[in-house]
Amino acid sequence: MPERSHFLQSNVFKILVFIIGTMVLGALIAPQLYRGGKFLVEQGWLQGSWLDGLHGSMARAKFSRYFNRSIMLAGALLIWPTLVWLRAGKKTQMAHTGSGIGPVRQFLGLSPNPSWGLHLMAGFILAAGGLLLMGWFYVSRGWYTTLVLDRPLMRILLSSLGTGIAVGLLEEFVFRGALQAVVAGFLRPRGQFYAIAIFFALIHFFNPPAGIDMTQVNAFSGLAFVGDLFGHFFGQFARPSVLIGEFAVLLAIGLVLGYTRMKTRSLWLGIGLHAGWVFGVKTYASLTVRAFPSGEMMPWLGDSLRVGAFSCIVASLTGVVLWGWLRPRYGNPFVEPISEA
Repeated sequence: MPERSHFLQSNVFKILVFIIGTMVLGALIAPQLYRGGKFLVEQGWLQGSWLDGLHGSMARAKFSRYFNRSIMLAGALLIWPTLVWLRAGKKTQMAHTGSGIGPVRQFLGLSPNPSWGLHLMAGFILAAGGLLLMGWFYVSRGWYTTLVLDRPLMRILLSSLGTGIAVGLLEEFVFRGALQAVVAGFLRPRGQFYAIAIFFALIHFFNPPAGIDMTQVNAFSGLAFVGDLFGHFFGQFARPSVLIGEFAVLLAIGLVLGYTRMKTRSLWLGIGLHAGWVFGVKTYASLTVRAFPSGEMMPWLGDSLRVGAFSCIVASLTGVVLWGWLRPRYGNPFVEPISEA
């Protein structure tokens, strides 16, 4: 019984509750979010206004898209209570450190970053620029063709930018912030680096593919959708091309993001990189279409810039550039923390 009680009070148990709670809450929110979005579309309240782009997005979006956004919303709602829970019993100690570092930042193991603006912008430009340059090469080779736009280019760019910033902020705070702070309690820095990167890659396989959706939505559709996602998740690993073409890309991205977080002791460079990669993928998907049958050029090219060995190479080269830039400016990212007496 004491061992069980110790586990229920451990950080591992608390982060498991956060992950499961996010999935369940997101599944329960998704049907309501879907119905609310479709109601707004039917009423036409946003159509023709400065939110006309949002109106179009909600009109085109299927249940899977609403489910994805509901998971992000659930994570945002639960992350702060989880952090408070994780810090339970440590408030007094943290309040009297006298270091000038905020309690949340201290818990996350982060340091003030006077170059946050430069890091944010440099990361965005490097990630988006590298990805879109690769996309331009694909078009020049005839592997992708450009589309006739159904909406203004500026609207496409702003929509992609908004998504990139939202995803970058949320995922970096969750993965390289809160989750890494928890893992730091039982893994050394190098172990944290690899564990978070692998988990980051695996969790993205829960994203619903285009073929999975709900035709009739009720209050329990989100929970049923979770079951479909688990079946799809395990089925993907039966195809070796998936491991090479998609998992490797996500793992490379996770390693680059983890390196920048541990090297700079800050999330800003990672947020910029993450936002830039999402911006590049979404913008390219809106401007082009592949000119080859799905799966024909795997593992080199996939259905989007997020898939394929070429994308893995570009992400890795981005990491090499960052390594060269950050190496003389910051200390060892894997240095062991000094334990307090």
